[in-house]
Amino acid sequence: MRPGWTGGVTRGRLLLTRAIGAEHAAAIAACTSLDDGIRVVAGSAYGERVQAGLDLGAAQRGVAETLLWHLRILAGWLPAAGAGLMRTLAGWFELANIDARLAALVSNGREPAPFVLGGLATGWNAIERARTVEEVADAVARSGWGDPGGRTPAAVTLGLRVAWARRVDEAAPGAADWVAGAGALLVARELLVAGSREHLAQLQRLPAIGEEPLRAGSVEELRAGLPSRAAWALSGLSEADDLWQGELGWWDRVERDAHALLPARSDEAVVLATVALLAVDAERTFRALQAAAHGRRADLAGAGR
Repeated sequence: MRPGWTGGVTRGRLLLTRAIGAEHAAAIAACTSLDDGIRVVAGSAYGERVQAGLDLGAAQRGVAETLLWHLRILAGWLPAAGAGLMRTLAGWFELANIDARLAALVSNGREPAPFVLGGLATGWNAIERARTVEEVADAVARSGWGDPGGRTPAAVTLGLRVAWARRVDEAAPGAADWVAGAGALLVARELLVAGSREHLAQLQRLPAIGEEPLRAGSVEELRAGLPSRAAWALSGLSEADDLWQGELGWWDRVERDAHALLPARSDEAVVLATVALLAVDAERTFRALQAAAHGRRADLAGAGR
C-alpha cells in the first residue's frame, strides 16, 4: 500500500467487518413483520438509524444513510485522489437528492431531507438552491455533472445517470463491466418497459452502448447488439418482465468481482471493492426489510448467495 492510502484501505477493511452479511439478512427476510425485522437489525451497523416504530421507507432510508456515513468515513481517511474516487462512486446519493427535488417541483412540493453529502458532494451545494426544474437543469449543467442533455425532469434524471456511468467508467477501470451491464439494464428499461425512444441521444452516450442496440425491439435483439461487457447483464432473460432478475444478477456479479478485487495490490482497486461490497450489503438489507414488511422471504440472490 502507498503511504497516503494506508489509513483508508485499513479503515475500509474494518468497515467491511460491520456488514451484516447474507445469513443475517436472511434472518431479517424470514421475519413476518417489519417490526420483527427491525429487531433483527438491532445491534448491526444499521441499528443506530433503523429503529423500532419506523415504516418501511424510513427503515430503508436509515440503511442508505448508514452506507453514506461509511463512505464519508472512508473518504476522510484517503488522500485527495482517493477522496475524488469516493466522490464519484457516491454519486448515487446526489442523484437521489436531485431526483427528490425534481419530484417535489412537479408534484406537491413535499421533499424529504436531502442526504448529507459533506465532502462527497459534486454540485449539490449549488443545485440545492434551485427552485424550478429549469434552475435545477442549469445548476446541474454548471456543475461537475455537466449538461444533462435536456431540461425536462425525465431528461435531467436520465442525463445524470448517463453522466454518472461515464464518470465511474473513467475513474474506476475495475468497474467497467459493472457500468456497462448497468447501462444495458437501463437501456432495456427505457426501450422495452417504458417504451420510450425520446432519449436515444442520451442513452447512446452510455459506455459500451452505441447506436445499434438502440434499435432493438426485444431483449434478445438488445443483447445481440451489445458488446459482451454489457450483454452479460441480460444473459438468460427473454422478456422485459424478467429484468428484475437481471438486476439481481447484476448485484451478484458485482459482489463476486469485488471479493476477487480485495486482495489486489492496487489501492484504488481495494477501495472500489470495499465500496461495492458495502453497497451490496445495503441493497441486501433493503430487500430483506421489504420482505419482512410484506411477511414473506425476499429473493436475496444477487447479494450474497
